[in-house]
Amino acid sequence: MKKTILLLATAASVFMYSQVGINTTNPRGIFHVDGLKDNPTTGAPTAAQGANDFTVTSSGSVGIGTTTPNTSAILDVNVDGLATGSKKGFLGPKAALTSQIDQSTIPSPVAGLLVYNLGTGGLSYVGYVFWNGTEWRTFNNGSLAAGTVGAITCNGVTLSPGTYTAGTPYTGTMTVPYTGGNGGTYPAQIVGPVNGLTATLASGNFNSGSGILSYTVSGTPTVSSPTLTTFPLSIGRQSCSATVGGGSVIAPGELVYYHSSIPRQTTSFLLSQFLTDLPVINNTFRVDGFITAPGAFDNTGGSTNFDPRVYNITAANAKLWASEVSTFTGDGGTGNRLLGPGNYAQFDDGVFLSQGYNETVTLDITTADNKWYRVYYVLRIDNKSTAGTPVNGRDQAPTTDASNLDNTLEVYISIQRLY
Repeated sequence: MKKTILLLATAASVFMYSQVGINTTNPRGIFHVDGLKDNPTTGAPTAAQGANDFTVTSSGSVGIGTTTPNTSAILDVNVDGLATGSKKGFLGPKAALTSQIDQSTIPSPVAGLLVYNLGTGGLSYVGYVFWNGTEWRTFNNGSLAAGTVGAITCNGVTLSPGTYTAGTPYTGTMTVPYTGGNGGTYPAQIVGPVNGLTATLASGNFNSGSGILSYTVSGTPTVSSPTLTTFPLSIGRQSCSATVGGGSVIAPGELVYYHSSIPRQTTSFLLSQFLTDLPVINNTFRVDGFITAPGAFDNTGGSTNFDPRVYNITAANAKLWASEVSTFTGDGGTGNRLLGPGNYAQFDDGVFLSQGYNETVTLDITTADNKWYRVYYVLRIDNKSTAGTPVNGRDQAPTTDASNLDNTLEVYISIQRLY
């Protein structure tokens, strides 16, 4: 009887204070299960041998698929030892939550609790969510509340590429700015087709504050730019019309500068005859001007020899509205203009442009897609500091033709997007 008691005591001591191995005589932790019984009798198993093991270390770390769980992890699930094609993932608990504040499906959830929401119980979001103490949130800490925005800035919508051609398949991105986002979710959207094009938005979360929605626009258009395409948008409890297809646009508030020089000419000319990179509005209207020479390059007094022009550079009719202000007088020929392909609208009744008379011109132009641009022309003759006869204490430009040979026309243009 005494021998039996001693044997039981010894076994209990081994169980309580030593390592326990199942399917192995070489346990690598306090508790070690070798699933395939393929570990060596001495030494550490290879990664492939340890891939079927379960181990608990003396520090309390648990390793699945490894006999050496990382010391910084309470649970280390490792598939490095599994061959490609045989690897496995982690499958978390699933639930069908009823809302982003559901505390009934899983009673009294603790902060940090993780679950995969099926999207069938009332909370439509599908994917892993965690309880933050007051609500279920996405992995990136996004709110699952219904998303709202204060306003959609449809006037600031851009499309890239900015133009399309009828009959040619098109794929691009339409960006839609918004303000006043609450951080909540918005559903996927399909808008269209309009003119053969469809705008598609994946589900996601609004930013808290301002942000941008990115729609994929695709299809085979039935029209060509600059014929516009308007998508009716309704999202975040706001609606607006997003008009695209006029070409690359300047963003609201953006200011674009341009400067170049033209050497002295003896005949009349368009700026674009010498300047091939003049700025273009909406990929539709080239900002240009007609110069009457040689008066503009010589000291001929107050000659009216500059006419501001805007050309339609597309193959279709294009509409604009314009008003013009100059430092002298305008021609009054502003307002509603419909320009055919290659046609132009001319402003002012001839701007003073010579060595002693440099007039500035401002155009306000609005386009058919409700964008407002302000165009500034500043043209001047530069006589390269060639000295003239002082008059009333000021240098007067020389009057001889020979002294004007190095004169240049300096062209300054800026375009500001106001709306």
